This record gives sequence, C-alpha cells and structure tokens, in this order.
Amino acid sequence: MQIQTDNPTYAIPSGDHVVTMRNRKRMDLTSVKTIDRFDQEEFIIRTSQGVLVIRGEELRIVHLDVDKGLLTLEGTISTMQYDEEESGSRNFLHKLFG
Repeated sequence: MQIQTDNPTYAIPSGDHVVTMRNRKRMDLTSVKTIDRFDQEEFIIRTSQGVLVIRGEELRIVHLDVDKGLLTLEGTISTMQYDEEESGSRNFLHKLFG
C-alpha cells in the first residue's frame, strides 16, 4: 500500500496502522476496520491497534475506502485516545469466560 503526501511517497506494509494529523484540522488513518459511531463531535473507530476515539468540533468524513481501510477526517481535532478493550457485552462475556 502506498500513501501519497505533499512530499515523498511512503511505503506502508500491509496491515500497519498509521495516523497522520495536519495542524489538528485533517487526520488520515490506515488499517481502519469499522466506524462504530460518528457525529460532528466524536468518532469511534475500530482499527488494527484497538478502538480509537476521536473528539473535536465539526468533524466529518472527507474520504473513506472500506476495501483498503483508509479514512480521512477533517474538523477541529481536540483529543484522540486508544482503548484496547472491546466494548459492550462481548467484553463482559470475554472477562467472565476468558
């Protein structure tokens, strides 16, 4: 997989999770599995490295390629946080039965 930026071209091994942010206004992500929920203030995204929560203002999807797992967001990004735990009942059952 190749990612084209303003300068050189970077080769990213398939499956690697890369997050690139430009001036807290634009974010590019690779290895996106699903988008669980989103609105203008919060995105909850499952990536190959866990669940990523992005919060901000006026967030919106600029580009989404489901087949390649690529996502580009724009807006004012205030926080991003990874949660390696699965959410919901699956996590609860996994903790009980391991």
